[in-house]
Amino acid sequence: MRRNNMVRRLCVLALSAAMAVSAAFLSEASAVKEETPLTLHMDVNNRQTAIYDGYTSYVMGYRASEYDTFTVTKDTNNINLDEVTMNYYLITYNGESQKYLECTVHGLKEGTHYPVVRPETVAKETETGNFYEYLERCYVVEFCYENTRKSLYFTLLPEEDMAAYRNILLGKWDKDTKGWKYFYQDGYLTSWAKINDCWYYFGLDGYMRTGWLEYKGFWYYLDPSNGVMRTNCTIDGYEIDGNGIRR
Repeated sequence: MRRNNMVRRLCVLALSAAMAVSAAFLSEASAVKEETPLTLHMDVNNRQTAIYDGYTSYVMGYRASEYDTFTVTKDTNNINLDEVTMNYYLITYNGESQKYLECTVHGLKEGTHYPVVRPETVAKETETGNFYEYLERCYVVEFCYENTRKSLYFTLLPEEDMAAYRNILLGKWDKDTKGWKYFYQDGYLTSWAKINDCWYYFGLDGYMRTGWLEYKGFWYYLDPSNGVMRTNCTIDGYEIDGNGIRR
C-alpha cells in the first residue's frame, strides 16, 4: 500500500511540475548545448536512478548521501580546468518548479574531492526539514566551459539507507592484457565499488587495483588474487580493521 501511494504521489508531482514549469525553464531545457568534456567520478559508486530534471523529463542520475564526494577528469587536453565553472543547484517541486543556485566554484582540479551537496546547503535543508524529500527535490552539479555545459543529477538519501544502492549486482567483468575492468550501466567503474557484497577499487583508467592502496590518507589491502578488499586480518605485520583500514 505504501509503495502504491508513493508511486501515485510521484506521478502527481511529476505532472504538476511539468504543467507548472516556467517559460525560463522551458527555454533553458530546449537550448541544446554541447556537453563539457569532463567526466565525474563518484568516490563510492552506486546504482543510478531516474530523476525528474525540473523541466519536462526524467534523466539518469545518482542516489547519494550528504557525505558522498566525487572527482573530475578532463576528457581532452584542449580543456583548461582553471576556466571551468561548477554550479550547484537545488530544484524543488511544490506546485511549480523552482531552481536555486546554491554555490559557484570557479576553476577545478583533478584529484580534488568535491562534495555532491555543498555543506551550507546541507545545513539549510536540514534546518527546514526538507533535506530527504527526494520526491520533491533534486540536487544538480553543472559544469560550464566556454559554450559547453554538462549537468549531473542527484537524489539524497540518509547514509544508513545507502548500503543497498551501493551493492552492484548486474554488471560485467572484462579482462584484457592490462587487467580487469567492470562495466556497469553506462561505463566502466572508477574508484570504490561494492560488487556482489565485496569491495574493490578501480583506478581512473577503469582497471582494478591490487595490493596496498593509499586513499584519502588511509591504507587498504586489495587481495592480489582477486582484488577484494581485505578486512579483520593481519597483512605484512599490519592489523586491518572491519572497514579495511590499516591500523
